[in-house]
Amino acid sequence: MCKAIKDLMEDSRQEGREVGRQEGRQEGIEQTKLENARNLLGLLSDEMIAEKIGLSLECVKSLYEQV
Repeated sequence: MCKAIKDLMEDSRQEGREVGRQEGRQEGIEQTKLENARNLLGLLSDEMIAEKIGLSLECVKSLYEQV
């Protein structure tokens, strides 16, 4: 295989890895938000949790079903 094709394939793999890392970070952030919101249920109003954690009010209300 010629060097140009090898380089192109490596660039593509690198891009894929970076996209995967970014998606993983975002997923971790979302999971942390949900965990923090669950910990605040019953301590703060649903509206306050949604505002401070950065979730929708509907999302916060749906957490009661998971507790």
